[in-house]
Amino acid sequence: MLPTKQQIRTTIAAKRDALDFQWLEAASAEISARFQTLDAFQSSETIALYKAIGGEVSLEPLFSKAWKLGKRTCIPVFNAKTRLYEMAEITTETEFRTGPYGIQEPVSPALLALSEIDLIAVPGVAFDAAGNRLGRGGGYYDRMLESFDGFSVGVSFDFQLLPEIPIEAHDQPLDAVVTETKMINA
Repeated sequence: MLPTKQQIRTTIAAKRDALDFQWLEAASAEISARFQTLDAFQSSETIALYKAIGGEVSLEPLFSKAWKLGKRTCIPVFNAKTRLYEMAEITTETEFRTGPYGIQEPVSPALLALSEIDLIAVPGVAFDAAGNRLGRGGGYYDRMLESFDGFSVGVSFDFQLLPEIPIEAHDQPLDAVVTETKMINA
């Protein structure tokens, strides 16, 4: 019997809470290095990344790599009026503040349309080989991905990769998943 979404969230949260900082940094660096080898990364002009919180894969090395290659980067910012995330460009000059969910956001966001983004890195609680993703439960990325035409990649530690994720009609599958040891095309 497939565990419920909440059971999976609880199990993965306990594993993330137990992560050693050095392991987290090393595994995140491996994931960032593997992510850079994606054809979609190489060919992208604008890449959506994110600022990690609470045991998520840190993509910090990807920001500087993308900038060195002349790529634009953006991250999600929360729009309190619409209760949705939008993408804002960030550069080496961007100043940050802590957003409503404890996530770093630009102080003065320069918004980008989803149509301007070629590749999006998607965090999550758990993933499967079919590209299904279990998020934190707010549906923010699913709503964003509904109208996204680019390439979407889940970034995950191996322990977050499960044989199967329970899905619902509104859940948006990803094109690929990258972990510290593998790359899966969904």
